[in-house]
Amino acid sequence: MKDLWLKKNNQAANKYMDEVSRANQFTSHHNGYLKAPVKILRCFGLSAFEKLILMDLIAYMSDKTLCYPTIEMIARDVGCSSKSIERHIKELDDKKMILVSQDRKNNTYYLPNYLHCHPYLLMSEKTHEFIGGVRKQVNERELTLWVRGIVKGDEFKAFTAKLQRLHEHRFPMDKFAEKEILDSYAQCLKVELAKRFPSDVNEQ
Repeated sequence: MKDLWLKKNNQAANKYMDEVSRANQFTSHHNGYLKAPVKILRCFGLSAFEKLILMDLIAYMSDKTLCYPTIEMIARDVGCSSKSIERHIKELDDKKMILVSQDRKNNTYYLPNYLHCHPYLLMSEKTHEFIGGVRKQVNERELTLWVRGIVKGDEFKAFTAKLQRLHEHRFPMDKFAEKEILDSYAQCLKVELAKRFPSDVNEQ
């Protein structure tokens, strides 16, 4: 029996996870499948618990457009206190990553429209894109520390705010506005990287 856990699975991860989700020989409870973008999993600006809660809500929605689990259900799912869940849900609501209605006994949760161009996801993915282009030029651990400082800094917040304003007050002529903002952000990252790693970057 011990050897079963030592053998490598030979299936592609997506297919294997689908089988794991449908396995019901021991229990048929929660045999669904969570489909969530990697963009959410690695989103800068969302805490670890915010990501878990968001993915838990997506799992509850499944093939519906809404869900209404209790705070205690979410707390049990993600291993967090109910008070912490309430705080993190408010953060997700403030960031417009979820929409919360309190018309029912329990909150009802929805996903916002145009989530694919949400400012937090766009800024995060542009940061990851930039990292992918420079990670071989500098020490990766130092790069990670630098990125943590960047995403907590005023410039990151300022560019995110620009995207939020665009998101909320879009005009027809703003078709390429996201690209312009994100390109400016990437240029800012390039300048800041050169300040932090002057010799490493300039030698490439």
